[in-house]
Amino acid sequence: MSRAPKTFTLVLTLVALALALALSVVATMYARMGRHVTSDIYGHLAAATALAADDLSSRDDAQSRQTLAALRSIGVEIETGAPPAAAEHVTPAVRETGEVVGRLLGDPSRVRVMQTPVPRIWVRSAHDPHRWIVLRAASYRRQVIDSGILLTALAGLIALIFAAWMARLLTRPLERLSAHTGELLAGDSMDAQLDGAPREVQGLARAIAGAGERLREAARERELMLAGISHDLRTPLARLRIALELGDADDPERREAMVADLQQLDDALEQCLAFVRDGRDEAWRELDLATLTGQLLALRAHPDQWQYDGPASLPANVRPTLLRRALGNLLDNAERYGAAPYRVSLSRDAHGIRVCVEDRGPGVRDELLAKLGKPFVRGDAARGGIGNGLGLSIVARAAELHGGTLTLRNGNGDGGGFVAELRLPCT
Repeated sequence: MSRAPKTFTLVLTLVALALALALSVVATMYARMGRHVTSDIYGHLAAATALAADDLSSRDDAQSRQTLAALRSIGVEIETGAPPAAAEHVTPAVRETGEVVGRLLGDPSRVRVMQTPVPRIWVRSAHDPHRWIVLRAASYRRQVIDSGILLTALAGLIALIFAAWMARLLTRPLERLSAHTGELLAGDSMDAQLDGAPREVQGLARAIAGAGERLREAARERELMLAGISHDLRTPLARLRIALELGDADDPERREAMVADLQQLDDALEQCLAFVRDGRDEAWRELDLATLTGQLLALRAHPDQWQYDGPASLPANVRPTLLRRALGNLLDNAERYGAAPYRVSLSRDAHGIRVCVEDRGPGVRDELLAKLGKPFVRGDAARGGIGNGLGLSIVARAAELHGGTLTLRNGNGDGGGFVAELRLPCT
């Protein structure tokens, strides 16, 4: 397996490539602009010099001859006869200079540009068509290229150093996050190590911390479930063993008690399996909640103790099996711990769907009320001693998977009681 590059190397390489492209474009534009400026400036000087030399060469006085001699000393010559053939390949700078001179003189045909042996501009005299003023064409191409390369290299070096510093600032938090991921998953804080880190890195750290919390919560739930199963199965199994050892199978009452113990075992295992299979993968579909509630109430042992308050039809997009189990657990919870009369109410408002199950039992102590809904937490002291503490946990998880909430509270009426309110968003 090939070794993957570091993030710092990738970021620095990307910045360096982008920088090289940008500097290449800047260098090309700088060279072209320098050529245009040089050609324009030298073209004006060459046109002025050609006009002056042409005028002086038409005079025959000592002062004119002295000035022409001075011009010859700086490279301006007067030639007669036809100029040499024009070169086919002329540098852009020399060609542009000749075009500027021709435009300024008003007659481009008077200007010839020669490349060899050295760049020269031939300007035909306005007074004598056989006389030519020859000017040495200035070529700053090498100087422009050299200065452009030097400036580009210097700017590139400075930018590359700055890019390396910025890349290090970007990747150092990732390196710290990678080095402390195990601690973050374990629940330790990394606020000090990630102080000043980019928001994306801080968001990644929060996501990892959240994943770690979910993993720890799942581990705690597994431990609680194993402990709860062992506790809830031990008592009925012990009773069954004693009954079998005493030969109670032939006694109808004892046999009925044994069947009840087996049913308790089956209920405990069913709740544990339902808790593990949380319904997260169940498909959504439309279901009439009023019809579902009516079906569940008809299956109660004493349906006449239940009162339904709600519309005749209330369609909603839900996970059917998960919601059926959650609503059934609320009904079981009311009958198991509460007292008749029982009441189920359904309604829909701007915030979503409200499912409320009420009983007239003794309620729950305030210090225990906040813990209800967690796995294997029961309100035994106030509401009886049966059950395994998973019923409300399954309802709470169903509410979460539907994007809703579960609210548990004691009743406010004169009869006391307990109220479980399930809120589902409208989907």
